[in-house]
Amino acid sequence: MAGYGDDGVDLTELTLGPPGVNARKARRARKNGQQPSSSAMTMQAFVKVSMDGTPYLRKVDVAAYDDYGELVEALNELFCCCSIGLMDGYGEWEHAVVYEDGDGDWMLVGDVPWEMFVSSCKRMRVMRSCEARGLSSNA
Repeated sequence: MAGYGDDGVDLTELTLGPPGVNARKARRARKNGQQPSSSAMTMQAFVKVSMDGTPYLRKVDVAAYDDYGELVEALNELFCCCSIGLMDGYGEWEHAVVYEDGDGDWMLVGDVPWEMFVSSCKRMRVMRSCEARGLSSNA
């Protein structure tokens, strides 16, 4: 019987995380013609997401996405709806996404540069657009 670690797999190469995150990052890197970097693979920023009217929370790794568009698309898939969008003035969406930053302030998703959002987001909430209008920087 082979000993622990004698199967040819280097145990330092194994990473744990939710299913799909590493595969999604590797697929993006291959699509762009790059090798997936180990530092990009380890950066994770999981936040809880709640949606008004749903009795459950979801957890999302915001660092796994490249921009706000991908994040909103993923939220639409997670909550099985197509009415979540950004409050950018270009579309009328039924739901808007807000987030709590490190200071405890609620802000609209999309109001700050992506990198700043990823580093400061503590949790997110999908709420009715009419309730989120007061948070808009251009309201």
